[in-house]
Amino acid sequence: MQTTATVPAPRRRVGVHDPIGRRADVLAAARRLFATNGYAETSIRAIAAEAQVNQALVITYFGSKEALLLAVVARFSIGAEVRGAGIQDLGARLARLYMERWESMPPDDPWPALVRSAVSHELSRQLLRSELQAQLTAPLGRVLGEDGDGPLRNAMVQCLLGGMIMERYIYRLEPASSLPAEAFEAALAACLQHAISGLKSSEAQL
Repeated sequence: MQTTATVPAPRRRVGVHDPIGRRADVLAAARRLFATNGYAETSIRAIAAEAQVNQALVITYFGSKEALLLAVVARFSIGAEVRGAGIQDLGARLARLYMERWESMPPDDPWPALVRSAVSHELSRQLLRSELQAQLTAPLGRVLGEDGDGPLRNAMVQCLLGGMIMERYIYRLEPASSLPAEAFEAALAACLQHAISGLKSSEAQL
């Protein structure tokens, strides 16, 4: 699992030719503003002002606001150590991966803000959908299969993980928010494993 370390506040670089330092300042400013205000409410202008650079410099470095968000958001993937051991105990491995990520997520990580923005902002929703396709849907498809019960099981796993994130970490609803992490992870692992290996197409028929 890959995480992004907290970035220090930008330093003023008046009259100094320091492209590496200025790029780092832009990343730090973008990280703070995305985390605080969300993707939809954060502008290139605001990021440039926070980093004390010209707007054109931000575009030169990153090209677009979307590319800048992708550069600062903590991204991760379902690695070979999780998916490569087959479906036995895959639920526990997925639960551990996601719980570790969200329990240890830095307060300035923009990912929760992107999730919130996606509820009402179309570009945020498209960006989140694209990221989840790469991070979760495609890797799970390779493990669970693309035909038969594979898509059904894939959908249920994603619903369980998405619901867990929204209940415990985004909206912080009770009782999910205050349950001990160890107990919550064990219960999540059991639900995920049922979706992975216990669910049959006939059970989903209405």
